[in-house]
Amino acid sequence: MERVEVVGINTLVLRTRQLGPNSWSCDAYRKESASGEETFLLKGFGESEIEALAMAMYDADH
Repeated sequence: MERVEVVGINTLVLRTRQLGPNSWSCDAYRKESASGEETFLLKGFGESEIEALAMAMYDADH
């Protein structure tokens, strides 16, 4: 699943994937508004989709 979140001046693209019954991954990208290019920021893992999203958003903010 793909979500787009605007955090301050940054547009983040969050892509989640289910790896197993209790294993999710969320990749975070920063989208450059002028060129539309995506810059990979990090990958977060969790037991649920929400947990993986929260971990990725937390790490992207720091």
